[in-house]
Amino acid sequence: MSILIRTTLMLIIVLLLAAPALAQDKENPIEKEVKASLKDPSKPFVMYVHLKIKEGNAAKFEAAFAKARTATRKEKGNKAYSLTRSTKAPNEYIVYERWDNLAALQAHLKAAHITALLTEVGDMLDGAPAVKVYLPTRE
Repeated sequence: MSILIRTTLMLIIVLLLAAPALAQDKENPIEKEVKASLKDPSKPFVMYVHLKIKEGNAAKFEAAFAKARTATRKEKGNKAYSLTRSTKAPNEYIVYERWDNLAALQAHLKAAHITALLTEVGDMLDGAPAVKVYLPTRE
């Protein structure tokens, strides 16, 4: 067997063995966006998530969010977590979140109440949410 064929087969085997681990490490898109926006992940930040929901889902969406809000506000590292609805476009919302650091957000995104929320509201969304990250000024 030639060296090229052996090298190619070894590469394929390594990739196949690594594939399950790579799939498990798939980063949440919100986490990815926040991480890319922060120079220092150990510092506090504010996050706005702008999202639209499909017509006729407001009551279900708000009820699902309310269940997760109480648990989120008790999380270590969470300073604020609220949902607001547009006055002009009733299917548009902003989620306002304030976190002590990136690690607190990462733990939040893996929490059972958030994975349940994301599963429950997934089909209600009308497009992908837009995430914006801000740094608090001196207070």
